[in-house]
Amino acid sequence: MFVASIVVALAGSLRTPGAINVFENRTLAPRPTMPDSTASLRSYPARFERYFDDRFGMRAQLVHLDHWTRAIVLGVSPVPKVMIGKSGWLYFLGEDAKAFDRWYRGSEPVADATLAATRDELLRRAAFLSSRGIAFIVVVVPEKYTMYPEFLPDWAMRRSASAPLDRVAAELSRYPQLHFIDLREALRGAKRGDGDRLYYKTDSHWNYLGASVGYAEIMREAARALPDLKIAAVTRPPYVAGVDYYSGDLTQMLGLPKQFREDDIAPLGKILATPEARCAALEKGPDPAVETYVYRCAAVPRYSALIYRDSMGIPLVPMLAENFSRTTFIVSAQLDPARVERLQPDIVIQEMVERTLAGVANYPMPR
Repeated sequence: MFVASIVVALAGSLRTPGAINVFENRTLAPRPTMPDSTASLRSYPARFERYFDDRFGMRAQLVHLDHWTRAIVLGVSPVPKVMIGKSGWLYFLGEDAKAFDRWYRGSEPVADATLAATRDELLRRAAFLSSRGIAFIVVVVPEKYTMYPEFLPDWAMRRSASAPLDRVAAELSRYPQLHFIDLREALRGAKRGDGDRLYYKTDSHWNYLGASVGYAEIMREAARALPDLKIAAVTRPPYVAGVDYYSGDLTQMLGLPKQFREDDIAPLGKILATPEARCAALEKGPDPAVETYVYRCAAVPRYSALIYRDSMGIPLVPMLAENFSRTTFIVSAQLDPARVERLQPDIVIQEMVERTLAGVANYPMPR
């Protein structure tokens, strides 16, 4: 058995699988070239080891077995960025696996200076846009653990009664010129209402129902800034029991999409698959320099919008685009004055997820 395992591992390394490891969402180490110098000879063993580690026989099966055993049998996450909660709920801990500690537990404190820098940058953007007669709305989408803490493991308790988002919201409330939307109360109200899930159990994002709540709050604030703005109605996509299932991005990180899946109670895919049912039509996208999408809606001739978003904004796109003659969506945290001058929008909306709020200051508006 020992010899057989070595033979299988060696034989597997001779295969040439794809350049991308779909299971782990990363690029495989390339086959190292033969050394042609003393320096390359010294580095060759390490380069070959990385190559072999990615390609030895039955590697994918062994990794899957390891993940399955830890996640399903032991209930422990095999990857540092994902936490397994109760009742099949999965939580994203952040790109560096520390966002949960910073923004929920409080075991990694967010400095006052960091939040002050965020405040100053948002106020600078608001002043720039106001000087040009452009309305500005900032909306923060709360993390799933903020909205559904009841499914967290018992050990994952807050160390502080006040979250960093509480501090940001309290500070920005002192500046009425900045239209800041904290969606937590609106989402909690909807959660208490009909009881339907507003976030995916197996994904790091909110679902179409949660985004619909956010959309209503955004457009309510936009209507205050833009006279006679017509707010487009939202249609809930039909759910078919036993047919509509979903396995989100967190299941892909675990490598266990078949083991973790949920009813897709408001399938966003059905909205995206029927663009002919909406006024707004995609005119341009994406831009190679910065991910940009432009939608036009001839039935709404008056206002145009420039919207900066992250991945939480994806389900907002088909809803928001129905309200403006031209809607430009930019996947970026940095406001570009030159783009604003060129497009001359009536309103700029900046959407960001809770864990990235402190990062606004890292992408200052160019002077």
